[in-house]
Amino acid sequence: MDKQTYLFILLGGQLVLLALDLGERYRTRHCRAYGLRPGTLLFLAATILVYGGLQFGGLALVPNAEQVLVSSQAFVTGLLGPARGAGLDASVIVLVGIASFYFAGLCGYLFHRFVSHSRPMWFSHENHHLTKDVSVYMPGLCVRPFAVVIVFPTTAVTILSVQLALGASGYNDWDMMPVLYSIVLVQTSILGITHSAFLRRCWWLHDMLRPLGITTPQEHWLHHTADLECNYGNFTTLWDRVFGTYVDPRGVNIDEHRAGLAYDQDFLGAITLGKLKLSASARRRFQLDNFCYFSSENSS
Repeated sequence: MDKQTYLFILLGGQLVLLALDLGERYRTRHCRAYGLRPGTLLFLAATILVYGGLQFGGLALVPNAEQVLVSSQAFVTGLLGPARGAGLDASVIVLVGIASFYFAGLCGYLFHRFVSHSRPMWFSHENHHLTKDVSVYMPGLCVRPFAVVIVFPTTAVTILSVQLALGASGYNDWDMMPVLYSIVLVQTSILGITHSAFLRRCWWLHDMLRPLGITTPQEHWLHHTADLECNYGNFTTLWDRVFGTYVDPRGVNIDEHRAGLAYDQDFLGAITLGKLKLSASARRRFQLDNFCYFSSENSS
């Protein structure tokens, strides 16, 4: 598959999810006590552009996955010597891909739980948990301004670890790029799926993915609640189960929980370490109380 086709599939899937969630919002419009004013829509669009600029600007400062792979192969070859094994057959490649996916899930779980949710690094992840409306069109969900903080180290550790395993088996010159592209495609798709408001009401999807340990929209919504500390796996719940942080959505009364933060914050404060926040009048003008939690003293 050439890169153009790959990017078309990658972006196309996200656009489909975006359309589904916008349709879901329109379908449920009568369930809301408010309608969005044009100024609110412009504010959200501008925030997405700012967040997106920060995200892609940050990722542009570090090596991409292909560069990390080349560097890892060179490092492993220098450490363990040239390849000794023959080419891998298709069944082994599939097994490598599956093992890499779940190992990447372990790296993602550890970084997510112990780095992103740690006090010193919370600034890089706060924007992602800001909104009460967990949908793929929301700022902080469709774009993440400080994504580089978690994406680069997780990707680098995963690739290097898999290369070391291949090198120890004598296959360190094997071209892992197709598998890497496949994993990125799967991970990106799961990230979109788990934040989709439309798919969150599709319990058949939860029942289908749960036995595979793949994170579902219902499971990940619990991670976005203000009071639960659970379901840290972005792509797989396997490691939540192993480390005791898994909560089954069928065993929770969702009416007793809400998504978002438990303290006063807005879209500006979430990227300025809370040093700068929107004024109370701006919050009212752009109807931000529908998306963010505001304490009474900061919303009047």
